[in-house]
Amino acid sequence: MPNRSRAIDEALRAWTRQRTALADELLTARRILGATQRQVAAVVGVSGSEVSRRERGRRVNIGTRSLVEHAAAVGLRVSITAHPVGGGVRDAAQLRYLARFLDRVSADFGRQLEAAVPLPGDLRAVDALLVAPGCRIAVEVITRLGDIQAQVRAVQLKARDIGATRLVIVVAATRANRRALDDARAALGAAFDLDTRRVMFALAAGRQPERDAVVLV
Repeated sequence: MPNRSRAIDEALRAWTRQRTALADELLTARRILGATQRQVAAVVGVSGSEVSRRERGRRVNIGTRSLVEHAAAVGLRVSITAHPVGGGVRDAAQLRYLARFLDRVSADFGRQLEAAVPLPGDLRAVDALLVAPGCRIAVEVITRLGDIQAQVRAVQLKARDIGATRLVIVVAATRANRRALDDARAALGAAFDLDTRRVMFALAAGRQPERDAVVLV
C-alpha cells in the first residue's frame, strides 16, 4: 500500500519537526524561568544530561508522563491532539460501496481517488473527488454511522479544505444506518439533501447536486 506507507513517512517527518519545536520551547521556558538544567533535573527526577538531550531534541522516545512533568516544571502545559488523515486502511466493504457509487456517476466527471487536502503537513484526504468544469465534488464513504454529528463535521472540514463546491457523503444502506439517518433527519435536513434518488439522478447526468448531500448506496 504505497499511499499509506507515504502517509506514515510524512507523519513521522511531521512529528520530527514538532519534536524539535517542542525542544526549543522547553529550552526557552527554562531560560525565561532563570533555572539551570540541574535545577529542572532535580524537580523532574532525571539527570542534567537527560534535560540537555530533551532540550536539543535528542530524546526521541520520551514518555508522555515524563514530557508532561518536564513541561510543567518550566511553566508549560502539554496538549496533544490528533486529527483524521486519509481515513486509515480501506476495508473491502468501504471500497465496495465507493465502487457501487461511482458506477452510477456520469463518466463526464474526472475522478481522483483518495484526493489529498492541499495544505502543508496535512495528511487528510477525501475518498474521491469528482471534477467537472465549475465543480469539485468531495465524496466520503461511511460504512457505519456512529456519532453522526462528529462524522459529518470531520468530512465537512475536509471538503472545505480541499476546496470542494459540493460534498456527497455515501452511507452504506444497512438497516442500522437507515435508522440512524431517520433519527438525525431533522438535524441533517437543513444542511444536506437526503433524497438519494434526486442526488444520484443529477450525478448520473453529469451535474453537481444543488446542495451537499447524503446518499444511501
